[in-house]
Amino acid sequence: MRVTMIHAISESIPPVRLAFDAVFPEAELINILDEGLLIDFKGHLTPQLRRRMSNVIGYCQDNKADAIGLACSVYAPVVDSAKYLVDVPLISSYGPVMTEAVSTGSRIGLIASVAATMTDSEYYLNLAGQEAGLVVKPVIRLAEDLIPVMRAEGQSGLERRLEQEILAMSKDVDAVVLTQFSFATALNHLEMVSPIPVLSAPHSSARALKNILS
Repeated sequence: MRVTMIHAISESIPPVRLAFDAVFPEAELINILDEGLLIDFKGHLTPQLRRRMSNVIGYCQDNKADAIGLACSVYAPVVDSAKYLVDVPLISSYGPVMTEAVSTGSRIGLIASVAATMTDSEYYLNLAGQEAGLVVKPVIRLAEDLIPVMRAEGQSGLERRLEQEILAMSKDVDAVVLTQFSFATALNHLEMVSPIPVLSAPHSSARALKNILS
């Protein structure tokens, strides 16, 4: 079974490999990186960017993908139209993790470093809540320094900053969602220090794709 994941930043590739090794090791994992998808993103999805992502999705199917997943959160809305262009399962970065989040309760913490990611993740959280018959209460933590800290200080810096954010909101939420794939490498550390469940988007995606393909 070949699963192809599409990335807009290189930092999201190791977390995806880590998640699939843990959750879906039998999959043949292929990672496609187009950094221009994020470089050219200026706060909103233009028709040109939607077309580019749709073209990448089509390329993945043409290269024998049995399922396709997006690891770039700001492109999640493209799935709604691109799913009609392919005849293999296609999931966004948000769908699986938000479904798991609302199964823990209605108060969900969202952590992101990009404002557009936060806006989209809140939308998809509310959508998952509607599908589950819940009125969700998002608690938002926008930490714009997370990616710079990760690049400057490495894994320990990322774990430190995410731990700070999670502990600051832990009394007010039932679970926390790490909305960006690049944060998932900190999951093991966060699960040890957090008093509430922490959900990683790539781990949720790996579980969802395993269930679909099984």
